[in-house]
Amino acid sequence: MRIADMLARSKPTVSFEFMAPRDDSEVDVLERTVATLAGHAPDWVSVTYRLRTGDKTLELVTRIKRHYHIEAMAHLTCANDPDRTRRILNWMEREGVANVLALRGDDPAANERFTSADPYLEHASDLITLVKRSGYRFGVGAACSAEKHPESPNLDHEMRYMRFKVECGADFLITQLFFDNAFYFDLIRRARDEGIKVPIVPGLMPIPSRRSLNVMTAMSGASVPHALQQAIDEAPDDDAIRALGVRHCIEQCAELLETGVPGLHFYTFNRAKAPTEILEALRGQQLLAS
Repeated sequence: MRIADMLARSKPTVSFEFMAPRDDSEVDVLERTVATLAGHAPDWVSVTYRLRTGDKTLELVTRIKRHYHIEAMAHLTCANDPDRTRRILNWMEREGVANVLALRGDDPAANERFTSADPYLEHASDLITLVKRSGYRFGVGAACSAEKHPESPNLDHEMRYMRFKVECGADFLITQLFFDNAFYFDLIRRARDEGIKVPIVPGLMPIPSRRSLNVMTAMSGASVPHALQQAIDEAPDDDAIRALGVRHCIEQCAELLETGVPGLHFYTFNRAKAPTEILEALRGQQLLAS
């Protein structure tokens, strides 16, 4: 089923992002996480793409669909040339995958700019165009930023590119992580003013540790509210930081749900505990159906 159709319902969706394992040592942890979070009956999930282990993404996507009967979306990046990309899309189509998330791809290393595999496939918009013009029937998602991305000169530039992704055929958008809902609400206002009508799903990260927070904010450009940052700075250890992150994410989700967001998308880092605590709290407040 297309994710855009799920997002059009009156009931908000719940979804998780899983990170494809880098090697066999990470497989067991991921399998346990998937099994645990599948018990919360998510509407859909997504799986990240790694160039070196791209096949693991495709394997995990199909396994989730078949074993747990959950709609699973594969991330797809500009790391392959068009012929290899079409082979991947053909494989997914044969396996019954219904949705892809079209992304440029992350930098392979700090201070190193992403390099595409082909000059005609450099941006997410190129990838969206390839999928749509090649006759595939996938639902196509794309990413956007609630705040200014480090590589973007300004918010107006980001908005123009976001609109271009939709014009190329993106059916829905998922934001990068953010910790202040005001940025999301402002994004929605500006998008609607620009005529962007597709669903925009908030992407949320319950903070797992000080190190993870520093890495992710550097990559995404997300800022941390002063009060939250002060509490993190004063926290004695990562367990305390994780608890802070869960409480803050619950507050974020409650406010977002009350305003009628199309869904909540959680960046899990392949850990089930924080998303489980958040969902249980929201259901306890009757903000999500059990």
